[in-house]
Amino acid sequence: MPTYLVERYWPGVTVERLFEAIERGRHVIEQMNSQGTHIRDISCTLIPSEEVVFSVYEGPSAAEVRQFNERAGIPISRIVEAIAVTGGQKIR
Repeated sequence: MPTYLVERYWPGVTVERLFEAIERGRHVIEQMNSQGTHIRDISCTLIPSEEVVFSVYEGPSAAEVRQFNERAGIPISRIVEAIAVTGGQKIR
């Protein structure tokens, strides 16, 4: 399944707001997965001084990843297909 990078230019973002969004996202992922749309949260990076968050998701398409974020109420600036590499290993 492809992976997608979600860029979020999120004025006023804090660690607390990010963790609240991640928790909402977990519930939406569970709902979507039970409905047959499989989304997986791979990673999230907050850059507080820039008010930017980068998230990586695995999903069937950018449209489904966008739908997930919209349902979870998490801001989106841009979604692009990306290849996630962790510890020198491509993720799927």
